[in-house]
Amino acid sequence: LTHQDVSLMQNFATVCDRFVKTHDENPTIGMLLCKRKKTAIIELTLPKNANIFASQYQLYLPSKEDLKQRLMEWTKELNDES
Repeated sequence: LTHQDVSLMQNFATVCDRFVKTHDENPTIGMLLCKRKKTAIIELTLPKNANIFASQYQLYLPSKEDLKQRLMEWTKELNDES
């Protein structure tokens, strides 16, 4: 994962906000989940002054480490199925 990857995600979010999202929708949130062999990286991009709303939520969000572990487990499961 490079700085360019995160910048590209931010650009996509901006384009979505300008040309796709309707006036009653909230700003776009981007999330990159990247896995290479034995490592995983999680990056988020949020709009400035982000007020995030959700229909469901958890009191405690998973940490980046927890997300990395889950990503490794999910991709292992996918590889085992193929």
